[in-house]
Amino acid sequence: MRGKWVLISVAAVGAGIGIGALSLRHREPPPPLRPAGAAVLPVQNEITLSGKIRPQHVTNVGSTISGNIDALLVDVGEEVFEGQTLARIGSAGLEGTREAAANALERAQQQVARAEQVSNNARLEQSRADATAERSRMDLDRVQQVYDRQSTLNAHGATPRLVFEKARQDYEAALKEADIMGKAAHAAADQVRAAMLEVTAARKAVQDKSQQLEDAEGAFQAAEVRSPVAGLVVGRKGDVGQPAQEAGDGMFQIATDTFALEIALQPEPPVLKRIHPGQPAMVLVLDLQSNGIPAEVKEIKGTDVIVEFNSNTPAIKPGMQADVRLKLD
Repeated sequence: MRGKWVLISVAAVGAGIGIGALSLRHREPPPPLRPAGAAVLPVQNEITLSGKIRPQHVTNVGSTISGNIDALLVDVGEEVFEGQTLARIGSAGLEGTREAAANALERAQQQVARAEQVSNNARLEQSRADATAERSRMDLDRVQQVYDRQSTLNAHGATPRLVFEKARQDYEAALKEADIMGKAAHAAADQVRAAMLEVTAARKAVQDKSQQLEDAEGAFQAAEVRSPVAGLVVGRKGDVGQPAQEAGDGMFQIATDTFALEIALQPEPPVLKRIHPGQPAMVLVLDLQSNGIPAEVKEIKGTDVIVEFNSNTPAIKPGMQADVRLKLD
């Protein structure tokens, strides 16, 4: 009986071993281990990146003088024309200086007008005095001839005494008159010279005042930041009360062509290696329901890819978000 149980145990153990071996035979082998950090990435031939639209051509405008910003007259998104005042820099005192210089120039011009009028009157008076003096000299010459003749006759007793005395008296009177008129003519000439000196001085004052006004105008205009071009304001720096120099040359950024646009993209390094200048692209403006706009990779600056395109509608403006589709090499 004991031998029977031994046989049964041996048979059971053998059956268990057989079942285990069969199970191992039909089990699938485990997959091979993958090194840590490795990943399987699908190969993409097209990628879509997002960026902000910006103008290709931008003119920077800043203040040429130091001082605090008094006023900012335009904001981002506004269109400006050439010569338009964009901001004022510490111009309150300069405006008063300009007004004072303008008033001083006006007074100097009035003084010139008065001096020229005096000069004209003096020249007219001189002309009259010269004419009178000339007539007096002519009269003196005529009377002197009579007097000389009467003197000769009187010396020879050939003329009445009363006639000689009358000729002498007329000569002395004419001589006195000629002297008076001559002095008057000289005085009139002196007045003309004095008036001309006054005119010259007044005109010099006008020149000085004009220069002062020009300087004041220049300082005032320098305190006004003016746009050198027509375009769209796409950027602005600085605030009222802050020093203008802190904003530098980029106090205002003005786009001169709002249809010539570009987008700066920042792709991952593996993608960047598959992009090159001249590569075609497609721009999709997110805020507009429009077809894609053909574009092209303009250049690669460091890790930035610059894609340029020409807008086909005024609704596309700098600052808007857009998607750019690129077919990778």
